[in-house]
This record gives sequence, structure tokens and C-alpha cells, in this order.
Amino acid sequence: MFDPGELEPYFQYGPRAGGQIRLDGQRMVLIYASAFAEYRRGLIDLCGSKAARSLITQVGYAEGVKGADLLRKLYPADNEDAANYRLSTLIHELAGYVSLEFIQLKIDIQRGVFAVELIMQNSVEAESHLSTYGPSSDSVCWLLMGYLSGYSSAFMGRMVVFRETRCTASGHGSCRMVGRLASQWNEVERQSAQAAGPLVSRLSLDKKTEDIPEGIHEIVGVSSAFHSVLYLVDKVAPTRSTVLLHGETGVGKEVIARLVHRRSNRSTQSFIAVNCAAIPASLIESELFGVERGAYSGATHSRPGRFERAEGGTLFLDEIGTLDFASQGKLLRVLQEGELERIGDQRTRKVDVRVIAATNADLRTEVREGRFREDLFFRLTTFPIRVPPLRERRADVPLLVDFFFQRFCRAHDKKPSGFTPDAVAVLMEHAYPGNVRQLEHMIERAVILADQDQAIDSFHLYAFEDERKSKFPVNSADEADDLDVILRGARKKGIGLQALENEALRVAVSDAKGNVSQAARSLGLTRRQLAYKLNQAKIGIDPA
Repeated sequence: MFDPGELEPYFQYGPRAGGQIRLDGQRMVLIYASAFAEYRRGLIDLCGSKAARSLITQVGYAEGVKGADLLRKLYPADNEDAANYRLSTLIHELAGYVSLEFIQLKIDIQRGVFAVELIMQNSVEAESHLSTYGPSSDSVCWLLMGYLSGYSSAFMGRMVVFRETRCTASGHGSCRMVGRLASQWNEVERQSAQAAGPLVSRLSLDKKTEDIPEGIHEIVGVSSAFHSVLYLVDKVAPTRSTVLLHGETGVGKEVIARLVHRRSNRSTQSFIAVNCAAIPASLIESELFGVERGAYSGATHSRPGRFERAEGGTLFLDEIGTLDFASQGKLLRVLQEGELERIGDQRTRKVDVRVIAATNADLRTEVREGRFREDLFFRLTTFPIRVPPLRERRADVPLLVDFFFQRFCRAHDKKPSGFTPDAVAVLMEHAYPGNVRQLEHMIERAVILADQDQAIDSFHLYAFEDERKSKFPVNSADEADDLDVILRGARKKGIGLQALENEALRVAVSDAKGNVSQAARSLGLTRRQLAYKLNQAKIGIDPA
């Protein structure tokens, strides 16, 4: 049973907190419901109901993901899925949003089962809407719907969508929420759920992958960082401006470039991608600008370059920082004058091409150190877009996991049942130095390795043994040596494994000054697991 006192180590407030309220390190604020209603009214009046609903739902989704992170710290992967899921409602009730009662609760992470229905009383959103606008023909509990979807997606490691089937703002006696895995909604229900509260980008989940052009279907996200990128894409796409995408390797810069092209007035023309780093310096000019017959030995016929082939469309230049100075000069001329000359040709050719460049290097540093032309730098940075790393898009991880899971199950004709709680924890807590590309490869590998109708476990996610995260990491060689000495000494003295475990339990509880919850966290156990072990060992400490 959840004890609200278990939140105490994660909760700071009062004068000692410097006038701040913090839960799990995240700052919070306590406001009157009337102030919340006024904020909500202002957002609706300013942006319109549809846009406000989308924004508020996204905020709720991000809050739900954070709630799942906190729960994972309190009760790490103890295989009590339904019981732990209930804690989300208790935490939300403590925050004063709503009172929740489950009428259906079927959850099994490993088997990929999620069917939840609940009744909501005293919804702060419904009350706010009624006091401001009166009765509504549509559901209005957008923040709660987003919260439940975000919490459930992070809890399951799969995309979960909730929709409100009835609302007190529409004249019902209570509000009712229904949640399913996104893949389990039928077509009509799925469209209805998204109409009630859009969670992801405008490239919605109700479209089949085959209906979306290559590369575009990977645009999935709900985080504020992700939607900041989409906002900039929408602003620049209809224009003729050059765009510079910068970000770490694997964040999806080409995917964003394709989206800019798709949303521009050039969308019916060619999109040509060039990785500048993959072409030898001796060939890059001829590849980009073309070559005339006889220009050099082996040039037996004239050939247009990528710029000419992209006429009327978009040319994506990835790894732009690797271009040599001569190619940089020719590129600058195309950008400024819209014209080029093939190698070995004296005729100037006009081209109408939009250039989108990308780099994972710091071009300012490249300019300072003399490796990149300053005039080209300023020409390219007319409209820069930073594509954030996945660690800044934590709320998007469940959506991406579900998207890649469905995609690779189809591609490899495999049907794993879902993910174990341990695998979900790994996916939600991983640092992803390789960003979205790394996550994609992890899911594909796991789908291939997992048996039919069996859950994907954490060991399926790693390509190499040294990628595994130790449950009890050792911080240095000296600490490893100390641990080795202790264990060897205990064995020589005939101290068994059970005695070592019992001593570890005593020390943990002692160091935590009798706080069983804190001791459990230090041991990587749940409170219930530690209480059981203390009782079995007859250590004599009351775990209550």
C-alpha cells in the first residue's frame, strides 16, 4: 500500500527550501484553482480552443512522464504492475487535481496488456471550464488526459492514449477516462481519441507507415523541445530561405530536412541528400556542381551535378563542415547568385534550388580556426534550427519506442509480447549518446532477439556486454579491490551469503536511521521487498 510519507525524501518546501517547493528535484508551484481557471481561460481566448487543448495536453503528458520517473524510484521493477500503476492516481489526488476510481485495471507490462478505465470526480479542469464558459459539448479535462497518457506511456514503455468519453462539463455526473495502447485503438476510436486531445505532432499516429513518405514517418514527439523545432519548421518551410540544422549525431537532422521540404511549395519536386563527408575531396566538386566531357582524365561524358538534379526542389547537404575551401566558395556563389559552372565548362548555368545544410560541428569554432569561410557561415545561418538530443526529449521516448517496436515487428515478422519492467526502466533512464538512431537500433535488435510472444528484457537491448548498466556500479578500481578483499575475507571465515545479506540489511537500515523506505532505495529494493526480507531475517526492526 502506498504511504504518502514515502514521498518525503523527494519533497522539499518551506523557509529552508528558500521559498521553493520541489518534488524529485523539479520545482513546483501551489496556486488557487481560480488562478488556474483564469490561466486556462486566457490561453483559450488567446490561442483558440483547439490550440489551447493541444498545448495543455502536452503539458499534462510531460508531467505524467515525470510522475512515472518518480514512481520508478520509489518502486523499481518489482513486478506488481497494477498495484504500482494505482499510485499514479494517489499522487495526482495529493496534488488536488481530481479524485479517481478505477472500474477496469488490466496491466501486464511483459505481455503488452493495458486496459484501464476510471471515473473522475471533482475535476479541477471541468470546474474551471464550467465557471468560465458554462456547459461544453466536448470533453475539457485536457491536462488530466495528457497526464494519464504520459504517465501510462512511460510506465509501459509503449505509446498509450487516453480519451475522455464523458465529462461533467458536458452535463454528466462524473468524468470517465479510457486508456489503451495506441496500437490497440481501432481506426474510429483512435481518430476520436486524437481529436479529443492531440498528443503528438501533426503527423498523427492514425496514418499507416506506408502512407507517409520515407523519412517523414519518424517525426514523432510531444515534448516542448520537439515542438519548438516543429514551430520553426512551420515558419521557414514556405519561404525560400536557406536553413542550417545543427545538432548531435543521430538526432534526425535529415528527417527534419525532409519535413521542411514536404511542407514547402517545392514538395512535389526532388529532394536530394548528399553526405559531404562520404565523398572524397577530389570528387566533391564534380558531384555537387557537375563536370563537362574532357574536363579531366576519365571524364568521357558530361554529367550534371546534384544542384542541377535538384532543380526546382531541395538539396540537403549533410556534414557541411567537411567541405574544402574551393567547394565552399562555389557553394557560396550558388547561394548568393543562384548560378554555377560545371568543372571544365565556361558557361554559367542558373539553378533554382533550396539548400538545407546540416552539421554536428561548431561552425563558429571552425571559422575561428580558419577551416570554414566566414562569409559562407553567415550566409548559411540565416535561419538556424537546433535539433535537440534525445536526453532533452525524455517525454518522447515512450512514443519512439512504440513507433519503432511496431515498425520492426512488421519488418521482421516478429511478435514479442511487450517489455519487462526492467527493460522499460533501461529505456526510460538510458543516456542515449547516439540519440534517436541509437534507440532505433536498440529496439530493432531487441525485436530480433526476443522470442515470439515473449517479453523483451533488458539484455536484449544491448549489442555489447560493456553497454550493460550494472545494478551496483563500482566507482573506481580501489573500491573494486576493497570489495574483493571483504568478500574473500568473509568466505575464509565461513560467513555465508545469507549472513552477508542480513548484515547489508542491518547496515542500510542503520544508515537510514530507521527509515525503511530510504534504506530500500539504497539497496535497490522496494519498501515491501525490504520489509519482507527484514521479517524473514527476524532482524527485529518494525518496517511500518
